Amino acid sequence: MQKVLEKITAFTQLRYMKVLLNGFMAITAITICGSLFTLVKSIPIDAWQNFLTSSGLGTLLSVPISITTDAIALYVVLAMAYQTAKSFNKDGFSAALVGLGAFLILTPFSTVVYSADYTTKTPVSNVIPISSIGSSGMFLAIIAGILAARLYVFFLDKGWKIKMPDSVPSNVAKMFEDLIPGGMVFLVFLIVRFVMSLTPFGTAQALIYGVLQAPLTAVGGGLGGLLVYLLVDGFLWMFGIHGGMVAYVGMAPIITVMMTENSAAFAQGLACPHPEWALMGFVIMGGSGATLAMNLLMLSKKTCKSAQYRTLGKIALAPSLFNINEPLIFGSPIIMNPYLAVPFIFTPIVNTFLCLFAMKIGFFVPTGASISTFMPFGIFGALLCGSWTGIVMSFILLAVDLVIYFPFFKASDNHNYQMELASMKSAEASADETDSKVEKAAA
Repeated sequence: MQKVLEKITAFTQLRYMKVLLNGFMAITAITICGSLFTLVKSIPIDAWQNFLTSSGLGTLLSVPISITTDAIALYVVLAMAYQTAKSFNKDGFSAALVGLGAFLILTPFSTVVYSADYTTKTPVSNVIPISSIGSSGMFLAIIAGILAARLYVFFLDKGWKIKMPDSVPSNVAKMFEDLIPGGMVFLVFLIVRFVMSLTPFGTAQALIYGVLQAPLTAVGGGLGGLLVYLLVDGFLWMFGIHGGMVAYVGMAPIITVMMTENSAAFAQGLACPHPEWALMGFVIMGGSGATLAMNLLMLSKKTCKSAQYRTLGKIALAPSLFNINEPLIFGSPIIMNPYLAVPFIFTPIVNTFLCLFAMKIGFFVPTGASISTFMPFGIFGALLCGSWTGIVMSFILLAVDLVIYFPFFKASDNHNYQMELASMKSAEASADETDSKVEKAAA
């Protein structure tokens, strides 16, 4: 086990792994802000929702969501490009701007607008689709940010820059130095955009999601379909791709039929025809990966030593109770985190089989009612089966999830704690060195 942990630790110290980890940590504040506004706007109480609509407050609350969660790819590309350049001791700010420009070069400037009844659609140009800069564009943002910054560093190291006389102010000289490297990066990405336009997909975003979603359209319903959905959700999130969105779009025809038939049976007072699909939102308590258990582990000093995790746990708890876990996904971060990959991917699968067993013995029987995924922990389960047994089942799953997450979280927590200690020692050594120089100068 120790050798495995050593290999994982070595993996996390690789340059681009550190870029990913530091990049996602850098945008944690943005994701938390967006999640908090989403939580307030999505509280599943009819009176509150009616008030938001009638007062216009709902529209106002949508603004911070639109500039954070709905535009998350823009923050990701800036963070990745910045961290990549800094890892090579280059100017991160300039690289971030170049990375943003490169990403936007690959972004489509057209979309389709549907009528209110979805019977007609109208092409619209000279616009940037929200879907391209939201979670759908996040994977491309990671690639574009890192690649653009790396090319920027490469061109700088090759000396492809305009050198100004020493008499020229540094800020002006820096501007001219960035012209050629930045222009070359844009040229490379412009070529990529042209090549993408020659493919059936048309854009880089469409290529990525088309390739990922194509196999999902062949997946059938039943338990097998649900397990595929959950596995794709967890697995793709590990690479910064919104797995739930990919799986849902790819399997939309199946999911729609299953959910519609469940709702129709519930309305007629009949047994739920597809009870396994009624579990889709229930088995991921806290959000994708069933991360509520991990959030709770962060709150106890007995299970968590890392200051980063303890602070994150307090901030993320309220959204987690309503199945919003972007703060955890980006703040831990879970993306590309080898310590947390196993529980994040497989805990929902374990929860699914536990629910199926409870259904088999008649303890937990979903009604098929359509329930908001933002329904809070406990209440979700009660509404799902129309009984107190749903609340009990929620706590049973949570207890099992805590057991599953515990060893993996402890390994991740210990790694973070050791990194924090090393950082503190480095800061203290630097301070001592500074004091020593000051004393010598004074003497």
